[in-house]
Amino acid sequence: MDRKRDFSKTKFFMLVVAGWLHLLVFAGVLQAQPETSQALENEVTIPKEPGWNDPSYRGWEIMSITGLISTYYDLDLDGKLDYMVIRKILQKATAENTDIDQAIAIAKREGMSVYFSHPIIYFTHRHPLFYCKGVDYKRNCQDMWVDIAEDGLNGNEELYTLSTPKIGVR
Repeated sequence: MDRKRDFSKTKFFMLVVAGWLHLLVFAGVLQAQPETSQALENEVTIPKEPGWNDPSYRGWEIMSITGLISTYYDLDLDGKLDYMVIRKILQKATAENTDIDQAIAIAKREGMSVYFSHPIIYFTHRHPLFYCKGVDYKRNCQDMWVDIAEDGLNGNEELYTLSTPKIGVR
């Protein structure tokens, strides 16, 4: 009798373990699906921002959306804009109170980027919030990524569209 009871307990234990394993594997498959679709979204690579001293640099402007600055590039040097990055403005200063050397020192010390437009000096995040590839003549983006953490290109950027914004994007 004890042998049957031990066998029943063992069989029950094995069924429970098998059920949990099946559940864990199934849950793992479900969790893997968004990563796969995200990998498909990110097939187009995000170029590293060349910087203002690169031949592809074409300038910057204050955007019509308050608090944003866009920087433009012509990566293939064909005379047409094809890349844009957008940064949030963190603070402003006047050229009357802050000269260029002071502004650069502040930006370096605080880990920011600085843009000069007399009489205003703009300080932004060092890394962009948005990366746009495929800019048309109206400065609309074909492919756009958002980097919520604004921590540079490190793989946590997400493909962004206005029709389906991601959670956490406002």
